[in-house]
Amino acid sequence: MARYTQDQNYRNGRSRRSGQQHAHGRGDGYNTQHGQDEHVALDQQIPHHRMQLNNFLQHRFRTTQGLRIDSSSTGPGHALQWTVIVYFRDNEYGRGEGATKGIATEIACQFALQALMQPGNGH
Repeated sequence: MARYTQDQNYRNGRSRRSGQQHAHGRGDGYNTQHGQDEHVALDQQIPHHRMQLNNFLQHRFRTTQGLRIDSSSTGPGHALQWTVIVYFRDNEYGRGEGATKGIATEIACQFALQALMQPGNGH
């Protein structure tokens, strides 16, 4: 419970002085008028297959110690092509390729997660 009614109004997103609703940023719609979406975070666009894989292994096997992710790159420095392989208990479960190490890792983890979710895999 708030101590003062002004504090309660402020917590509800209202201005202490005028009682007007606050907007994120400048408050006048500037960001959306100029092509900047103020409510979309970058991390919402990136799939989190590596995190999901870790959570799955922790839940199903109570450990992630058997998980190993190896990466290598080929090509010239300005145009590297990354290959990532996911191993669990020394068995390969996923392989991914991409222009960045992060993309390749996410792809490999996605395939590994799909493979490990199949009955009988990972034991």
